[in-house]
Amino acid sequence: MSGRRRFFALALALLAGCTPLSPAPETILEGRIWDAHAERFVSEDDLALRLRDVRFRLLGEVHDHPEHHRLRAALIGKLGAPGDIYFEQFDREHDAALREAQRAGADADGLAKAGRLDAAWKWPLHRPLVEAALAASVQVRAANLSAADARRIARAGKLGPEDAALDGALSAADWTALRETALRADILDGHCGALPERVAPAMALSQRARDAAIATALAAAAGSAVLIAGNGHVRRDLGAPLYLPRGATFLSVGFLETQPGEADPRDYLRGANGEAKYDYLWFTAPQPRPDPCEAFRKRPPAPPG
Repeated sequence: MSGRRRFFALALALLAGCTPLSPAPETILEGRIWDAHAERFVSEDDLALRLRDVRFRLLGEVHDHPEHHRLRAALIGKLGAPGDIYFEQFDREHDAALREAQRAGADADGLAKAGRLDAAWKWPLHRPLVEAALAASVQVRAANLSAADARRIARAGKLGPEDAALDGALSAADWTALRETALRADILDGHCGALPERVAPAMALSQRARDAAIATALAAAAGSAVLIAGNGHVRRDLGAPLYLPRGATFLSVGFLETQPGEADPRDYLRGANGEAKYDYLWFTAPQPRPDPCEAFRKRPPAPPG
């Protein structure tokens, strides 16, 4: 055998012995929808049919994930008459301006301006959802507690006299010590362990106030409604569902990024009190982004106490 033929024979033998890299196990979830109650995967059309049967449709998100916004916009188009669409991204004091702008024929960019969308939301990330509301001829509504009110509550560690409605909603909720512990842990984890534990109770109260404000806005809807909000706000065990009117029908859909090595949908569902976090999970690939904890690492450590 010539030298050249021996070279190609050796190369073929090596290639034949190579095993292609297997995909990461969690990728089998990407693009699929899990029904937490039936414990099976369902289609987008199946999910849309279920959502049509309830009054409140709570659609979560990872805020900076464009695919989550695109998927939810398409889902809204399958709901027939979705009802008004309430956005965490708009603070409630701008709701009247949003409605007036929509009556005047504003487009999506005009509504973002009228609702004074904070730059932190990185418009036009949420444009597909505002356009979905306009295409469905329903109102774009503001749902969130104002940033100023949320900061005031977090700094004071208590509600003020102007928060009577929120106080009533919080008092009526099935809030337990286990829920409180879980929420505080989530807040500390979400800040990469950079916050002193002493601030967790006040920040948890501020988060609960946001959830109560969102639920109160939804409850005032004349009929059915859709909520667009972060996954934390639509959690059944810790979020806005706890503050909805008793007996109200709702479904919560978490739009989640798959996590390395986690290929069982049940691993994404475990919440406080042993409850499922969501009714449905819609899995997507992770959005490439810088390490969110890097900014916290560069800060000087918080004083103890």
